[in-house]
Amino acid sequence: MIRVAAAACVVLASAPALAGGLRLRGDALATTHAPAGLLVLEGSDRTRPWLDAEALVWMGAGGEADADALVIVVELRDPARRGSLRLGRQVVATGALRPIHLDGAAARVRLPARVELEAFGGVPVVPGLGPRGYDWAIGGRGSRRLGDARVGVAWMQRRDRGALATHEVGADGRWSPERSIDVAASAAWDVADPGLASLDASAAWWRRRRLRVELFASQRSPSHLLPATSLFSVLGDVPARRLGTSGRWRAAPRLDLRATAAARVAGGELFAEVAADAHLRLDERGTRSASLELLRRGAPDGGWTGARATATAALGETWSTAAEVELVVPDRMDRGAIWPWALGAVTYRPAPGWELAAAIEASASPEVVWRVDGLARLTRSWEAR
Repeated sequence: MIRVAAAACVVLASAPALAGGLRLRGDALATTHAPAGLLVLEGSDRTRPWLDAEALVWMGAGGEADADALVIVVELRDPARRGSLRLGRQVVATGALRPIHLDGAAARVRLPARVELEAFGGVPVVPGLGPRGYDWAIGGRGSRRLGDARVGVAWMQRRDRGALATHEVGADGRWSPERSIDVAASAAWDVADPGLASLDASAAWWRRRRLRVELFASQRSPSHLLPATSLFSVLGDVPARRLGTSGRWRAAPRLDLRATAAARVAGGELFAEVAADAHLRLDERGTRSASLELLRRGAPDGGWTGARATATAALGETWSTAAEVELVVPDRMDRGAIWPWALGAVTYRPAPGWELAAAIEASASPEVVWRVDGLARLTRSWEAR
């Protein structure tokens, strides 16, 4: 709603700005479909460093794409870092639990004996700020450091029009016996419809920032990730499991090589996922670079093999350019022999605080023979001290 977006801008621009710590950015977007706008606000105060405010407001794109506030939050922090409180519209991610978009409060406090407690509560966000009765969500997490490890447990419940939509518990832990070893795991259990909602585990080892190797495993159960009130949650559950390894090697001061190999099991079928890429920085700051990536993905309805090349270049302090090209070859030729995609972009900064960018995207896919889209963005930033 426009009135809510405007109110958010006024509130955030007033209180922190009185001490001269306001950062404001406005983006005007124009696409081949419709013009749009995005407003970003960040407020801080030198005399009150314990107070911050931020907002991300979508100003609409005409038609049915009404303006809406994505984030409006004020954060209060203890100068001694013993706790914090966030009030307003925000995304709350707590331990192993699924993230939730919430209008409410989230607090964190650090206690003696290396104990940390988190709690949140409020009303789940509805597009357009539409009110609905008996909607609420609450949850929390407690964690403690034990030597080189930290373990935590979390709980969350969400109601949709009074009916139970989400009820889950989670546990997470991280162990770093040495600076070059990191082991982490997290799991969430659906209490409303008993079953494992998600599982993640990883073990990483690196050496002097030049070599990093990781083993990972995960499981996702779609019916447990959807609200219990959703129709799709009763249409069947096909858990997907993924197991693999990835590595990164700095082969030269400006050359990074990365590779990933994984196996995914879904519906009793095994699919391979392989990716490898090389990234070359052409200068010390990385303002000019080039990369090449090769991918192979299997899927129940037909896998595909693809390649992507990217390049970026900064032409002084005023101009910068970027280009990407992708070619995908599907296993099923009845959907087309090859799917191309390309993007070219340029950015111009005529003066401090001003930025003008434009991009053109062209592609072909099984859905369309060809398609060309354009996007332009004008950005103005202000900062008061």
